Parts: sequence; structure tokens; C-alpha cells
Amino acid sequence: MATYDVDDLVTFRDVTVIKATVPALLCRIGKRSVWLPRWHVSGKLWCSGDRGTLLVRRWVARERHLIDLHGAPIASPVLPILRPRTPSQLRLVRRHHDAPHTK
Repeated sequence: MATYDVDDLVTFRDVTVIKATVPALLCRIGKRSVWLPRWHVSGKLWCSGDRGTLLVRRWVARERHLIDLHGAPIASPVLPILRPRTPSQLRLVRRHHDAPHTK
């Protein structure tokens, strides 16, 4: 098993800050939203809407399930959104002029 320095950092690119509070940042990393304590991250992302690269302590990234034991990013499970099927071709149905109107 590999050993890491406690302060070892993992780089995440294309991170978006969704919400910022004094103690933590809610960040979108990949398809996941995770709270990260400010004292365990480094970078230039501070406020809601900031986007860019964020360095996260390795043990925090592992605890938040952002990386596996080997340091590889973990893909978040994405469930497909089921949408009702639409017909491949729409047909226009005209009302007969001779047919009686029903109310």
C-alpha cells in the first residue's frame, strides 16, 4: 500500500464553486457536488461562480469519494433520465366538416 504525505494535494480542473460559506465551498467536480473545507483546499476559487483549478488534500478527496485508493478519479454514478418516448413521425388528423360537433 502506498503512503502519502498528509499534505499531499490532488489537482482537479474545471471546478465550479456553486456556493461559498466562510468555512467551506460547495463545488461541482465532474458530475458531483461536494462540500470542501476551505482549510483543506488551495487555489484561486473563493466565491460562487468561480471556475478553474482546485487543489484538494488527498485524504479529503478520498473521503469525499473523488479519487480511489490509487488516486484515480472515481466516476460518479449517473442514472439515466427516463423521458417519455415521442413518436418518430407526427400525423395531422383533420376533423370532418360533416361530423356533428359534440360538447
